[in-house]
Amino acid sequence: MHVIPPATPGRARRRGAPLIALVAITLSAALNACSPAPAERPDSGAADVEIQEGLTYWSDDEVDLKLDACLPTDAEEPTRAVVIVHGGGFTEGDRASGGARELCELTAELGQAAFSIDYRLAPEYTFPAQVDDLANAVRWLREPAQVERFGIDPARIGAIGSSAGAIIAQSLATRGEGPLDTGERLAAVVSLSGVSVMSPEGLELGEPSEQAVELVLNYLGCSSAADCPQSVPASPITGVDPSDPPMLLVNGTDELVPEEQAAAMAAALEAADVPAELLVVDTQRHGTALLSTEVREEVRSFLGDHL
Repeated sequence: MHVIPPATPGRARRRGAPLIALVAITLSAALNACSPAPAERPDSGAADVEIQEGLTYWSDDEVDLKLDACLPTDAEEPTRAVVIVHGGGFTEGDRASGGARELCELTAELGQAAFSIDYRLAPEYTFPAQVDDLANAVRWLREPAQVERFGIDPARIGAIGSSAGAIIAQSLATRGEGPLDTGERLAAVVSLSGVSVMSPEGLELGEPSEQAVELVLNYLGCSSAADCPQSVPASPITGVDPSDPPMLLVNGTDELVPEEQAAAMAAALEAADVPAELLVVDTQRHGTALLSTEVREEVRSFLGDHL
């Protein structure tokens, strides 16, 4: 585990409660998951970026789902593609909110194509709709027309998710088996303040707020925590297997999501011989607000090594 100290003197509060007891507390502030914009742009060497807004990647009779493409204009060969998945407690937010647009642009400035997506929101749409939406975006990007249009390498598609978006990204990463360069499979994932365990017991322990439980139940489509069988398949940790993609798990020491969540996921991936990096930042910041200059460089290095 790599721990980044605070920029100013401070003392981290370490949580010692059982992991499962912390799950519901994690989401008690999900309505605040739209974090400030990520860290500053690189000082030099940044690529010029073209923004294509409001591109439809999936639709049915009820919904048109769109994304914004952030593309480096000076790429000389097919680039890796990074899908940005916003936060918002599953009930709010969009492809341009909570730092998602800034992260999309920043990713492109570093020479990678980035795509910030909308997905269907709870409570109208419940799990696995949001995971299916990310899967459809990945499949759409792998279509030959999009590969040529955006100049991307279809074998190198990853995702960065923040808060609720991190749960979605983790969930798709651990769904299914097999090669990471086809279909809906992701080749690498960066999780910013993601929750990996959402069992019924986790919603009964730790004195979670009523709001926290309601948000989780909205996403899971449950009427009560005691009767929520889908919470097991909805937990990303449940699907971990040796074919899953490398994952960078970033968490604050004293933020809304207990760092034990990230530690548990890292341990599960390592047990399955999947490359996993755990980055704990001594801070109260959450989601995209974790992207200090140092964390941003860790993310860049991780994607360079694995995507």
